[in-house]
Amino acid sequence: MDSVVCTVCKRRSAFFFRQYSGEMLCKGCFVKSIESKVRATIAKYKMFDFDDRIAVAVSGGKDSVSLLHILAKIERD
Repeated sequence: MDSVVCTVCKRRSAFFFRQYSGEMLCKGCFVKSIESKVRATIAKYKMFDFDDRIAVAVSGGKDSVSLLHILAKIERD
């Protein structure tokens, strides 16, 4: 049986189906997609200025740890 190919990069095997768009995403494209959505939301709602400091409450669960990871990556970039 053939594995489904990522509809974005068309190179790697997809592991996630995004129902509302019909996209099949590999792990790399999924991560880039989520990071892009977070960046777009921050920009759209003008959540932060360049020199702002932010605090993130981390419970240790997957959601708060993922948010912390994405925000740290955005800050480094």
